[in-house]
Amino acid sequence: MISYQWCSELEPGDRDEVLALVGAAAEYDEEAGFSRVHPGDVTSTDRDGVRVLHLPIKARRDLSAREDAPLVVVAYLHLQVDSEGLGTAQFVVHPDYRSRGIATTLVEEIGVDTTAEGGWEGTGAVALRSWAYSTHPASERLTRRFGISAVSRLWTLFRHLSGPFAAPLDEVSLPEGVTLGDARPLGDPTVSKVIDEVLDAASLVPAQRERLADEFRLGAGRVVAAGDSAGSNVGFVWFDPAVFTHLELDAASVKALVLSGAARGAGVGTALLVRALEALRDEGAQIALIRIDPDDEGAVRMCRLMAFEQEEEHSCYQVGEWYEVPSF
Repeated sequence: MISYQWCSELEPGDRDEVLALVGAAAEYDEEAGFSRVHPGDVTSTDRDGVRVLHLPIKARRDLSAREDAPLVVVAYLHLQVDSEGLGTAQFVVHPDYRSRGIATTLVEEIGVDTTAEGGWEGTGAVALRSWAYSTHPASERLTRRFGISAVSRLWTLFRHLSGPFAAPLDEVSLPEGVTLGDARPLGDPTVSKVIDEVLDAASLVPAQRERLADEFRLGAGRVVAAGDSAGSNVGFVWFDPAVFTHLELDAASVKALVLSGAARGAGVGTALLVRALEALRDEGAQIALIRIDPDDEGAVRMCRLMAFEQEEEHSCYQVGEWYEVPSF
């Protein structure tokens, strides 16, 4: 029914088909917020300490039984394996081929054994993780059938920025000596320095930092930094004012809010978040979305006090042993 072959770089024809597939899936899934594959991952290759592998899954057009029916790409799996053999997988099926057994057939054929010599499927991955955003029913059925456990959860919260349900954005008093800078484009070299400095002081585990680095590499938007009187950067908020439709409203996202250990609990995070929400509102967004770790009590408390409401829960699934907490 399906055919597939791992490769370190997609052939031009396959690459174009996969790019079209992830584009169609992103458009189809935008309202629901399901997992998506960034086009930059489709064209990515190995980089320092990370092995990148692509798996285009093909089938006869319309799953025809005719031998002369052309093969087309119906699904795509993207895998990154770090120097420790820890693999992060992303998987997407073309909207026209969902609920037709593509994912189930793939897992039945390649399995989920990461203990063999050479790791999973010879990729070098001795453990696997994959995030299922909005916890699609198909991912729940698939993981339940093959005994794949969820090891972490993530919440999406939303807040009204305009209209009758919008709470006011009150000004926040900053600690003495702390100031907020102007919003700068994510690609600004000075922003990169701010991000690196704050991440160094934030005590993130490597998996979290690597995932954020991937998000920054592929992302867009603006960053506001918080600095202290000594000239050190103690926090930043990254937001993307690009508006999309969510819950039939114009929405935009707060992508990340990171503080140094010393800045936590002093109101810096709230001030940064208010600045980001003001910018999104001024760009025309009716609601703002943010993802948080429900185990981060400080983040949960801050967002609740700022009138955010929980909307979605996401799941991280894992096969094999992994020594770090999940990143997202």
